[in-house]
Amino acid sequence: LLKEFKASEELLMSSEFEDFDRYSFLKNHTNKQLSLLAKGCKKWGVAMAENYELNPYAENLFQKDFFNLANFAPQGSPTISEEYIALGKKLFNDTSLSSKGDMSCATCHNSAKAFTDGLAVGIGNNGVKLQRNTPTLTYAGYQRTFFYDGRGDGLEGQIVGVTNNKNEFHIDMETLEKRVKQNEEYLKAFDSLYKGNVTSRNIRLAIATYIRSLAPFNSKFDRNMQGIETTLTTKEKQGFNLFMGKAACATCHFPPVFNGLVPPKFAESEFEHLGITKTDDFDSPILDDDPGMFYPYEVEERRGFFKTSTVRNTELTAPYMHNGAYKTLDKVVEFYNNGGGAGMGLEVPYQTLPADSLGLNEKEIKAIIAFMKSLTDKKYEANLD
Repeated sequence: LLKEFKASEELLMSSEFEDFDRYSFLKNHTNKQLSLLAKGCKKWGVAMAENYELNPYAENLFQKDFFNLANFAPQGSPTISEEYIALGKKLFNDTSLSSKGDMSCATCHNSAKAFTDGLAVGIGNNGVKLQRNTPTLTYAGYQRTFFYDGRGDGLEGQIVGVTNNKNEFHIDMETLEKRVKQNEEYLKAFDSLYKGNVTSRNIRLAIATYIRSLAPFNSKFDRNMQGIETTLTTKEKQGFNLFMGKAACATCHFPPVFNGLVPPKFAESEFEHLGITKTDDFDSPILDDDPGMFYPYEVEERRGFFKTSTVRNTELTAPYMHNGAYKTLDKVVEFYNNGGGAGMGLEVPYQTLPADSLGLNEKEIKAIIAFMKSLTDKKYEANLD
């Protein structure tokens, strides 16, 4: 272990920022250190604290149990198992739980599209456009706040927001609970799993448990980092190195989830003001006027701030941004390369994204996109064109 620390230090000290091979370092050094630490602690009989966000015995940064998922769920949440997942999945797909009986969670969160809908903004039960784009639910369990503006403090709270929304489920939790109790199949499942307690809380826990299961960490990138296969191309590795380095994507999209879950404590989700435009016409940009985190407290310094989403499965989740304005990943990377709204000459006083151009050339942009596509989970690979 000491030899490995020394080798890593020497490599870091002898490397330059621009050409540092971050992919090889994480795979061959960081993961090796994790493995040696875990094995050493077990051999020495050192009891590691297991009630924190990180699994102290994880041997790979990109393994499924690197995080302690239970620490991202409220107390009393069930252990994720096939039985609990099956109940949550059935509730997730049940249209009878909406006021008109024509909408379920799956109406907007289509599993074939990595639990998005392919629309710029969601469509409500009355056919009216919703305020924002439908985000992926994959890896949603690894967040601290929910909705683009952060008004939800947990998956269970987010579910209440959807059910109460007049343009979505438009139903109160008491009525929803009664409808679940009228279903014999649900009664049997709740009798087995929740000791017969069909309550609003347990219904939300069941759905949230299903959503928390949507994080397999088995994309092509993960499988290569885990040593299961050696299929990552030179272009994809270059893209990862750019993502982590020159392009500065990882200053907000933190690995291994590649969302805004802030290390090292993983106690908060990050929000940024990027100066997002209304369309992807960057020659004549117009600043989007969605207030974002301005409400409910009407803090001007938070206007235009939105939660940092995951880039996992991003190949399937177009169009992009909270307003669905960018139709392709090329446009997304071009936007960042331009320095966001401020970099394109717009007045964005609180923009957190540096307005300077990243200086990425076309080849580098294509490499970053190739890397992001390597983050598509294995179950969705068959859905790609």
